[in-house]
Amino acid sequence: MYTMRKCSQQVRMPRTIKAATRQRILASVLKLMEGPGGAQGVTMRSVATSVGLTAMAIYKHFPDREALLRAATLTEYSRLGKYFERANARTDIKGLRGMLGYLDYACDHPQVFRYMFATNRKDAFTYPVDLTAGKSPTLNILHSVVARMMEEGTLAQDDVFETSLAIWAHAHGLITLYLSERIKMPRMTFRDLYMRSLNRLVDGIRRGPCNAANGI
Repeated sequence: MYTMRKCSQQVRMPRTIKAATRQRILASVLKLMEGPGGAQGVTMRSVATSVGLTAMAIYKHFPDREALLRAATLTEYSRLGKYFERANARTDIKGLRGMLGYLDYACDHPQVFRYMFATNRKDAFTYPVDLTAGKSPTLNILHSVVARMMEEGTLAQDDVFETSLAIWAHAHGLITLYLSERIKMPRMTFRDLYMRSLNRLVDGIRRGPCNAANGI
């Protein structure tokens, strides 16, 4: 019994150490991404230096830089989801207050946000195939809210995915302009502008789809 227990421990420990090392690596990647260089500042060598390993040791966990970035940002969707949850729990904000979580995440983690939502990469979720299949954790949250609002009659009946995409694109566009300093104002002032703009969009959607025949 003693021998079997000892052997079992010897088998499990390397896996535990490997998992812990992997987490250290991913945490380092996110920290480097938050720096002025953003994702461009993340290299196998810079990550290795940050965690006290050799570059070759990093390759034992991730085959290349793209896999490293993908794994690190994949964990961010759950953190972004918590931003949405906190925003939805607020009672002092009217309208699509959940989208305030999207803004807050972008302002708190601008470089990671840019990589996740404004970088051309092979693993990015795309519309229509991935997004309508429910693969995007971010759009899934918005989709469920829009679907509920249509069921309640708060929004006019329309294509739920296209309506969600319109709201997301509007929010993303404003945030991108703000992060690139095309809109220059204090964060709280921009937050109010952002919510007013989203509410105007929702008010337009509430009236129903445009009437192309009448040119409206």
